[in-house]
Amino acid sequence: MLGSLVIVFPTPHQGGELVLRHKDREWTFDANALMSLRSSPSLAYVAFYSDIEHEVLKVTSGHRITLTYNLYSAPSKPNSNPTSLTVTPSPSVSDSFQVRLRGLLKSPEFLPNGGSLGFGLSHLYPVTFKTALEDLVQYLKGEDAHIYRACQELQLKPRLRMIYDDRGSGPEFGVMMAEIIEQPCYDYYRYGVSYASHLVDELGGIPVNKVSSDSPGMVKWFGEDDGEGRITWISPFNGRNQLKDFTMAYGNEVSVGYIYCSPCLIAHVPPASDRV
Repeated sequence: MLGSLVIVFPTPHQGGELVLRHKDREWTFDANALMSLRSSPSLAYVAFYSDIEHEVLKVTSGHRITLTYNLYSAPSKPNSNPTSLTVTPSPSVSDSFQVRLRGLLKSPEFLPNGGSLGFGLSHLYPVTFKTALEDLVQYLKGEDAHIYRACQELQLKPRLRMIYDDRGSGPEFGVMMAEIIEQPCYDYYRYGVSYASHLVDELGGIPVNKVSSDSPGMVKWFGEDDGEGRITWISPFNGRNQLKDFTMAYGNEVSVGYIYCSPCLIAHVPPASDRV
């Protein structure tokens, strides 16, 4: 489900405002006040994403009558390109972000040697251990869709990646994977309690930082620091879509633990000398 559509009928009432909250922002939709400005009876309506916190305030008089629809998103054609966005970003918002990002890319001081930009996803998505990340792209919404579209048009090769939590190395470190590992299992004799090392050595994971830092040693706990896993986070990494699953290490005795991972958006920035 993508979101909800609420239609408010023109029945006299006081109160009943709909308060919407997302992260640190809040909006109030006062349908009664809007309809009172019309000379003839009119409907009021509002649509919002399903992960937006919403609250209906107390109706102090009269009757508030509404009709609510669940909104769903699906590809327009069975064989449509899975990397295209079903939710069309607002042109004004997307263009504004793109202008600012293009300005940064024009500066030779911004990532002069190239690198990766990281964006923590703002909205919630139905991510499971069976989700294919390339299929999730078409369901990006709000500012997540704005960022993806802008990076795509600037040829920064945006892609969704999973960041696995390496809690043994502290909250600032993780391992980036191109897919979700459905059944975590590894050799305890070789890796001990470090499932993250298994992801890097056996499955091609890349050790990364989960917070921005200029320190050259951000990823050296896995060996040589060549800068490949250093991410400049434009919006902070977050665990709003975090998955939690059991891991199983085999040896003389089976050892069970937990693995955490969350999706994020990564864009590749070429060196300043190669940027147009």
